Amino acid sequence: MRKIHLIEWFKKPTMLRIIFLIIAQAFIALLFDVFGLGAGSIGSYTFLKYASIFSNASAFIILLYPPLLSSDGGIGVLASHLGTSLHIGSIKPSLFKNTKNYWALMAGVLTLGVFNSLWIALISYITNLATLGPSRVLNPLPFIVIPILSLTMASLLSSQLTSLLAFFVFKRKLNPDILVYPTMSTINNILSTVFYALLIFLFKPANWFTTEGKWIRISRGVYFGLIPVILYLTFVIVLVSKFSKNKRFRAILKQAIPIQSITLTINSLTGGILSKAGSALTNYPGLFLIYPALIDTLGDEVSMVANTTSTHLSMGSIVPTYHAFKDKDLWPNFIGVGVAGLLLHVIYGVLGSVFAGDFAHIGVVFGIALLINGFGFLLILFVIFSLIIFVFKKGLDPDNLSVPIIASLSNLVVSTLLLLVSFVLT
Repeated sequence: MRKIHLIEWFKKPTMLRIIFLIIAQAFIALLFDVFGLGAGSIGSYTFLKYASIFSNASAFIILLYPPLLSSDGGIGVLASHLGTSLHIGSIKPSLFKNTKNYWALMAGVLTLGVFNSLWIALISYITNLATLGPSRVLNPLPFIVIPILSLTMASLLSSQLTSLLAFFVFKRKLNPDILVYPTMSTINNILSTVFYALLIFLFKPANWFTTEGKWIRISRGVYFGLIPVILYLTFVIVLVSKFSKNKRFRAILKQAIPIQSITLTINSLTGGILSKAGSALTNYPGLFLIYPALIDTLGDEVSMVANTTSTHLSMGSIVPTYHAFKDKDLWPNFIGVGVAGLLLHVIYGVLGSVFAGDFAHIGVVFGIALLINGFGFLLILFVIFSLIIFVFKKGLDPDNLSVPIIASLSNLVVSTLLLLVSFVLT
């Protein structure tokens, strides 16, 4: 689109009204991410409490936190599919009397949640061995029990809430592509953080180390945690055996698992990155408090655009070419969602320091929040839009791929920028 055409386009009163309407709708949807500060408060309390007692225990806690936050247990895949399927009519807006496509989708999502937790367990354990030195935990059991219990409990609740919300929004003639995932990603983050903090409280990893910081043993509670883990794995095995011949179920796993293997590996390594920024997070508690909200909102912004683009492609209202990025009908979404995200980060910059009681660094936290969102949104939007067009042209389903990649890139961008900031602040 030429510059002169773009200027004339913005002068149209109808187009400006559309942009303002999208800003309002996106801001309302993203506003729910403010509750992500609650997850940050829980995570910040857990981190800071153990940081003041045993620094090595806090490193273990931080190592698992980013991958648990960024892995939504398949909720992103569920929300994306629901938005598209409700529009084209392959799924009914009913929780109980629904189509085979819906139940295959639910089975696929729960199976993905288990895969995510097992992969996080493997990569986090390897990262722990490679990066934590003498404080590395040699027993792999905590890396199996904690991710599985945290993610599966959150996924079981979130999957039902996601369906109910999508059906409610669709019946009210609103757009599930814009409203559902931002809301549910926040709820899922809060649930994952609550369950994670609860497991940390029960298993007491601070007692696993000597006063010199060397790992000695894990607590007995971790072994008891194997019981619900085995029961849930048995439940998922039954689901797999029942839906193994279903084409939708197999397509979800076939397309989502490879990409989630890559994104979860990145997220697990991100935990190692964030653990290196411990001093900055301790000295600037507002940064750690807003950390979940930064990841959540950045991912939600790009997901709104990605889900809307995926739906347009499925309905044939945009052409699957890279030149579609210049389509003037898409730019109101880009601009509206981007502006709504920046407005919300103004709130984060203030509330993060206020909730943490760190009034001296409000300006620093405020500036970092805007920097991360502005840079991250443009970067990830360009990558994801290109990916969606490429995947769609290859005959694959963008709904299986876009959200996991968005979550991973959001995590990586936020954590890497926080690490770079820690070098400046310390």
